[in-house]
Amino acid sequence: MYFFFFVIRRAQYNWYTANTKSRIRIIATGIFTVGVIVITYIQCRAMMRESFQKNIPSNDNSLKDMNPDDMRAKIKEMMMHAWRNYARVVWGTNEFRPISRRVHFGGDFATYKLGATIIESLDTLHLMGLNKELRRSRDWIEKSFHLDRVDEALSVYELTSRLLCPMLTLYSLTGDSLYMDKAIHIADKILPAFDTPTGIPRRLVVPKEGSTLTKYLSDISRTSEFGSLHLEFYYLSEVSGYPVYRERVDAIREILAKTTRPNGLYPNAYCTKFGKWENYNCSMHRLYDTLLKSWIQSGRTDTQNADTFKEAMLAVAQNLVVINPEDVTYVSTFRNGTLFHRMRHSDCFAGGLFVLGAAETQMKHWEKYAHIGIGLTDTCHDSYWSSPTRLGPDTFAFTEESQQEIEPLQRNYYNLRPEVAETYLVLWRITHHPQYRLWGLEMVQAIEKYCRMPYGYTGVMDVNNVTSEPDDVQGSFFLGSTLKYLYLLFSDDDVVSLEQWVFNSAGHFLPIKGVNPMYRQHNSSN
Repeated sequence: MYFFFFVIRRAQYNWYTANTKSRIRIIATGIFTVGVIVITYIQCRAMMRESFQKNIPSNDNSLKDMNPDDMRAKIKEMMMHAWRNYARVVWGTNEFRPISRRVHFGGDFATYKLGATIIESLDTLHLMGLNKELRRSRDWIEKSFHLDRVDEALSVYELTSRLLCPMLTLYSLTGDSLYMDKAIHIADKILPAFDTPTGIPRRLVVPKEGSTLTKYLSDISRTSEFGSLHLEFYYLSEVSGYPVYRERVDAIREILAKTTRPNGLYPNAYCTKFGKWENYNCSMHRLYDTLLKSWIQSGRTDTQNADTFKEAMLAVAQNLVVINPEDVTYVSTFRNGTLFHRMRHSDCFAGGLFVLGAAETQMKHWEKYAHIGIGLTDTCHDSYWSSPTRLGPDTFAFTEESQQEIEPLQRNYYNLRPEVAETYLVLWRITHHPQYRLWGLEMVQAIEKYCRMPYGYTGVMDVNNVTSEPDDVQGSFFLGSTLKYLYLLFSDDDVVSLEQWVFNSAGHFLPIKGVNPMYRQHNSSN
């Protein structure tokens, strides 16, 4: 401190005692020094970015250069880069802004410190053998994680798929009862959302008991969300011995079975108060995914879900899937009696769903469903490959009219979402066609080139502009899902085998009953 004080006083003395010529020399020296610092900083940034790329095969995308071991090592390094900076700067918070180096408060878990990045990363850390980071995460969960004081409305779906499920995954992998206890804690905070006239849960719930905010919650719930709760609640009843969780989601299934479905489709929104569809707008959503995976999770014994899945996918194929004259396959949105010829990045899970459904159920005309899935995957890859950044936009259109409709929405951003990587993994595991690993390599290269920052990863605002501004958000799902799918894409098939595990809608995996020894069913005799 005294040294700096002395330097400042010395500089002041030199300035006030210097003549004009000396002052000009001092100013010139200062400008030169600042210039050297700026140039050095720019060169260092360039060297750092170059070093980030050194472990990735060159951009010629040659299959002979793509070594799965090297790719796993690279993706593990990406995970550590994202994790390390989150842990250093905003540990315990939900998400990280890697450019401004502060907490991101605009996510799905509001402003409370729920450790979303910590919890979503649990199974990724375990999978990659990052045991030190996993132990630190467990310690934080044991000492700091609870929802008792959260007096804000949170999404039932996000709580279930992104916080509850990772706890169940780690309980399956480790047998550590802490994770089951925390899963029960989360589920118990969600249960009040089911207290509606129909039994269909509200979209939001306030975890704090007795909160006055509860009476202001909307009665409209999204089918894609309440229809995706089955895997977690069913398994929680299986491992805890408490039937209430399974009873809640079984009730959803029974209600949906009695509803009128336009053209066999499940509309997007349901009124939990009056027990009817809010409208008849339909799109591709995760309910269809959950129907298939609930059947798989049961050890392929739950025939009701299998039959419902087959009927629903036939309706999707007949009413939402479009194959245009250019042989481009996509799933559209049905709204107000009209098809909207556009697709969202989040719809890209459908490619894997069609192929997995065809392979698992061998349903009638299964080869046509597989063809649709492969076509959807090609379309999602093309959305990446056709952009200058090789990153896919949030929304992409297939007709001039639809393109004009989405342009004002400015949905050209990429925010590190996992659905395309999810579909690459499924198709690789089922077909072993090398192009899916090649496309995964392309995704890793693009993320490293345009999304990697010195302190983490960020989305970009416009994938069609190579100089686009970053969005300065490192979502927890990037660590919990995107990097996990990419890591598994370059792993052996027996690492989280699709024969023994089933993935939920947020990329966390649960064991399959009857075939996976880690399916820790509660024993009432103990």
